[in-house]
Amino acid sequence: MVRIGDVWDQTVDVLRGRAGILASIALMALVAPGIIAAAPGTVVPLGGGAMLLVPLVRLAVIVLLIFAMLAITAVASDPAVDRAQAFRIAGQRLFPALGLLVVLVVVAALLFIPAGALLAMSGARMNAAGAIDVSGATPGYSIAAAASVLLAVLLGLWFSARIVPLFGVVVNERHGIRALRRSLTLTRGATLRLIGVLILYFIVTSVAMFAATMVIGVIARLALGAEAAGGVRFVVAVATTLISAAATVLQSVFYARFYVTAHAQEQRMAPLS
Repeated sequence: MVRIGDVWDQTVDVLRGRAGILASIALMALVAPGIIAAAPGTVVPLGGGAMLLVPLVRLAVIVLLIFAMLAITAVASDPAVDRAQAFRIAGQRLFPALGLLVVLVVVAALLFIPAGALLAMSGARMNAAGAIDVSGATPGYSIAAAASVLLAVLLGLWFSARIVPLFGVVVNERHGIRALRRSLTLTRGATLRLIGVLILYFIVTSVAMFAATMVIGVIARLALGAEAAGGVRFVVAVATTLISAAATVLQSVFYARFYVTAHAQEQRMAPLS
């Protein structure tokens, strides 16, 4: 059985011992793209055909996020991997990882289809602001839709815990879609503890993001003036980008060390089976 405490200790050791290489990956593949993506519409005016570039920039940021997570996973999995090797490994495994991401997005969407169908049957409508108006909805269907959403969230949380070592498998075992099955195998017996870790991670990250938005926003507004709304939004975006990058590094290192620990335990138990 994988001890989460041991995985945390290994995570801290990796963060301390490989801080330089992890920081350089985060700066190049997480922080810089995030800041560039925050500029349009805040400090860089948008107009005409330039608006068409925004979705492309955001798509590029997502691809670089996956690339960075793969590179960090490679570094955290093997102390012999340097930054150049990590980038090479991430490039080699990028398309399988993106394919898995598409599959996961489809699965997530399917989980919420019953709730959407029940809301439509209840008579709920989407207003001009894009919000769902349930004022005229049938109560029975609305309750069923709410229960369906809750069930989908719980299933999503369970599945998220079961695929914690997914990128570790993609990077180290070079699997594609089979990485999902391997992840389910490696997390067997550790699901509840991993769910606790995910909930803790969500709470800490959410609090940090909220604090950054409020505090940095107030400071930026005082420094730049209330009329510089775009500049304030940009400063807040930079702050949240830095927090998001740090959280992504922590998450990726923990997931990688869980993979390494679970895989090593599997190898030790193999002769006994």
